[in-house]
Amino acid sequence: MANRKKTKTTPPTPEERRAEFLKRRRTGLGGSDVGAIMGVDQYKDSLDVYMDKVSPPEDTDNPNMERGRMLEPVVSLLYELRTGRRLRTGKFRRNRNHPYLIGSPDRIINPIDRDSQEVSKNSPGVLEIKTANRFVLKKMQEEGLPKSYILQLQHYMGLCGTEWGAFAVLCADPWQFLTFTVEFDEELFLRVREVLERFWADHVEAKVPPVPAPVDYGDSKEVTADTAITIFEPGKDLVQWEKNVDLYREAQAMMKLGEEAKEFAKDKLKELMTLGEGIYEGGGARIHYKKQGGRKGFDTRSLRAMQPIDPIAMAVLLEKAGLGLDDIEVLFDEARMDLDRFVTTGNPFKTFRMYDSKEIL
Repeated sequence: MANRKKTKTTPPTPEERRAEFLKRRRTGLGGSDVGAIMGVDQYKDSLDVYMDKVSPPEDTDNPNMERGRMLEPVVSLLYELRTGRRLRTGKFRRNRNHPYLIGSPDRIINPIDRDSQEVSKNSPGVLEIKTANRFVLKKMQEEGLPKSYILQLQHYMGLCGTEWGAFAVLCADPWQFLTFTVEFDEELFLRVREVLERFWADHVEAKVPPVPAPVDYGDSKEVTADTAITIFEPGKDLVQWEKNVDLYREAQAMMKLGEEAKEFAKDKLKELMTLGEGIYEGGGARIHYKKQGGRKGFDTRSLRAMQPIDPIAMAVLLEKAGLGLDDIEVLFDEARMDLDRFVTTGNPFKTFRMYDSKEIL
């Protein structure tokens, strides 16, 4: 049998990738469309979105758009360096139950600690990347994220099923970097989704142009910048900065050596404690060396996995189903969850504490 030659696929050009991107975005409503439809985008309105879907204009580009695309990898790298997080490229998504909801988030933020109690650490998030001039950046610092940005990120979080997201914003001149962390607001997402559903059915599918107007979608939480990150430019300040960074690192190294010496001395003192645990005194010091039980904790992760039911909501449903209050109370007593099963106890450990004898007196 003759060997089959492997067919090499030619990777798409940037122009072909952009054409495919534009083609897909016209099949639904993406994150950048939401603010315009809701009437809070200062650059376009609902009529612009409608025309983009039913009668798409020729692809136009400008320096700001090109700058944003070219600097996206840079902003992504800066976010990783400044936050210690790791990112992966976002993919095109479409909601199965609501196929008109689409989106291509810039990046997905990987979780860093599955056991953490903070959602932004124990679960993935969505990252949107923006570049801004100094005037826009200053406005963000003073007023927080624009409403259109908040709605865009809420759209992506709902689409991706994440509980949090973030914006990374870079101003190239001056070289300043900001991050904004946003929690998912399911109620807001559902309210906006209803508006998008009506817009798609009543205007895009029906081919009826909308009349641009603000939409009342309730309140959205103000989102202010995380701690601002300023990157020093070459110059006098940078020289002083680097000098003191080196000094700080030297101090850290000395502290590490001090900790190592401290642990060495502690081990030697334990060797001299021939009676084991107890209180020892000598050389102007009193040392307490004793065993303690493991620390108590609560396994919230296992509790969350059990998906406990809201008793008040369940009582209301049972009452509507015809059960009397006495029967409901009996059912609740029999089904009550024993929270003690989620209490955890760590391993026993020994403590070593040294005090100055003069301080004790």
